Amino acid sequence: MKELPAFDVAAFDSLEDYVLALSTAQATFQTATAPSDDLEPLAAEGVRLREMLLAEAKALSLRGLVDKHKLENLKGATSRMNIAQDLQALSTVLLESWPKIQGKTPTTQDDLLTASRLGTRLTRLVGTRDQGPVVVAEATDQRLRVFTLMLRTYEEARAAISYLRRREEDAESIAPNLYPGKGKRRAGEAQPAVPTAQQPAIGSAPVSADGTQPIPAVTPAQIAAGNAAAAAQKGAPASKDPFLA
Repeated sequence: MKELPAFDVAAFDSLEDYVLALSTAQATFQTATAPSDDLEPLAAEGVRLREMLLAEAKALSLRGLVDKHKLENLKGATSRMNIAQDLQALSTVLLESWPKIQGKTPTTQDDLLTASRLGTRLTRLVGTRDQGPVVVAEATDQRLRVFTLMLRTYEEARAAISYLRRREEDAESIAPNLYPGKGKRRAGEAQPAVPTAQQPAIGSAPVSADGTQPIPAVTPAQIAAGNAAAAAQKGAPASKDPFLA
């Protein structure tokens, strides 16, 4: 590394952490911008499953196999959030009593896990709908910050690899260009601009053994929706997304 005195080795060591953080930020962004068209059918399925589990739980409580007091705090099916909370509560109560009720009810553990997942999904959809603009703006901003940090570090790493492997001419196979459609830059040509953003404080993320975590794919529709919502929150026109640069 004597030939690269200005290269930040610590940043290179953190590159995979940044990629994993970007993957998490992208998943949050996709959840925030996903259409909620499935909210109604999901709620209907939740009502059906809630009624079934509640009937089973009441019958089992009469036999002393389930603590009836744990059923007194159920919210009822008056709202989608109440349905979600009841599904979580019923699945928890029945799973806790599973050693005593196994084989004495047609309900299976898969039914209870399904109820728990459905309750979680309902909670997220309702929360996204109620806080949609704010959630999208925050998710978009966080994704941009993490992307900027990752891209800058990656470009520094590519520059270092290109210098070290200049004689072998295989740098592109080691650290390929993230924008292959743009082609290679000629000598003296300016590097593509990276949107300015304050670097976020990213905690330690797990690092895989082989170091091959892929960069997540993004669709133009998702990007446009997120940027438009974020711009609307700030009262400014949507800026060009770095994923489409």
